[in-house]
Amino acid sequence: MVTIDRRPAMSTTVGALVILVILLAGIAAYSVFVYKPSTTAPTKAITPAITTALSKLKVGMIVPISASDDSWNYQAEHEIQVLQKEYNFSLSITENEFTGTAAQPVAQQYAAAGDNVIILQGNQYQVMANTIAPQYPNTLFVCVDCFQANYSNVYRIWYDLGGGGFIEGFMAGMLTHTDKLGLIGGGRIASIWAGHEGFKLGALYANPKVTFTEKFEAMSWADSAGAQSDATLMYTNGADIVFSSGDGIDVGVVGAAVAATNASGYSTTTPGLKIWATTVYANETQAKPAANPVLLGSIVVDWAPLFNDALVSYVAGTSAWGYVSATMDSGLIQVQPGPKVPANIAAEAMKLQSLIVQDSITLSTATNPQTADPLCFDQPTLAQCADTSVSTAAMQANYLPPISSL
Repeated sequence: MVTIDRRPAMSTTVGALVILVILLAGIAAYSVFVYKPSTTAPTKAITPAITTALSKLKVGMIVPISASDDSWNYQAEHEIQVLQKEYNFSLSITENEFTGTAAQPVAQQYAAAGDNVIILQGNQYQVMANTIAPQYPNTLFVCVDCFQANYSNVYRIWYDLGGGGFIEGFMAGMLTHTDKLGLIGGGRIASIWAGHEGFKLGALYANPKVTFTEKFEAMSWADSAGAQSDATLMYTNGADIVFSSGDGIDVGVVGAAVAATNASGYSTTTPGLKIWATTVYANETQAKPAANPVLLGSIVVDWAPLFNDALVSYVAGTSAWGYVSATMDSGLIQVQPGPKVPANIAAEAMKLQSLIVQDSITLSTATNPQTADPLCFDQPTLAQCADTSVSTAAMQANYLPPISSL
């Protein structure tokens, strides 16, 4: 059984008041590990006894927007429903709880009603999870995009968009005709930042002439209107490709690209100029085929194995202080090139992706010794963080093959 509670969407007035708190909490959490995370947990063996126990679970999920974003929320709901169909546990989903404050009564209601596992889909729920966890010691709070765990029943899922951003950036650098690229994000938190910096490195690797215009929306992940307005301005000012880092931002950026183009994805104001946009978390070709003419690529995150590890760990009694992560080299994050991307560019991008999966290419950032955060995240104005060449990109690679060899 699946029930979905679609609460009223957050108003822009409320959003303006809460976003600063959310961003500051997210940045602060980046360097705070109250309990040292374990390594990525292997998927547990699914025995008949485990399967029986899974079928008896009550699982709740809280998401900040709704599945209509065709991105973060869509993918999370889709992936947990895949597991629900496989194991036949009870599942309830509540949408449009943008902040931890708004979501807390729902999470408490789920826990009080006997939900065994509650999935909190977003960094903005981290403080709330650590506030209510001791009140419900028999409930596992699975916090996605979270670093901090004060209690053993707060289970963290982390993901790294750096590799996916790099692959999309490479395709952008190969395909741009104006050498002007845009980037639009929601909150400036570590996971979103890493995707942006990976994109810049990939673009500079493919084309040293590219320049970037970057914006983080004041209304954060839900600000589709702001993202569409800013993406439209970027396209008007000459950018032919805009990178989006997920959620409602995807909706706005894709909407701007579609509005600026004809049915074939070419600019309606600059004859012969192909316009592109990117998306994150879900395969946009499956979620929204209408975006295909402008879709450069989707960074697809496979949440199901991560959710599965949390659920199986819970019934097996091994979920204490749990931590799992999704990276490109783990195979849980992959780029799906858009269907209109030239076959040779898509093939070269997939070769690079294979090199990352094989650990031939590893991406990293310098660390600030005072905070343990990425140095350029803390101090973006440093010369080594200028993002004007491969050597000054905030993200670095141990090895980049000659493009002619791809």
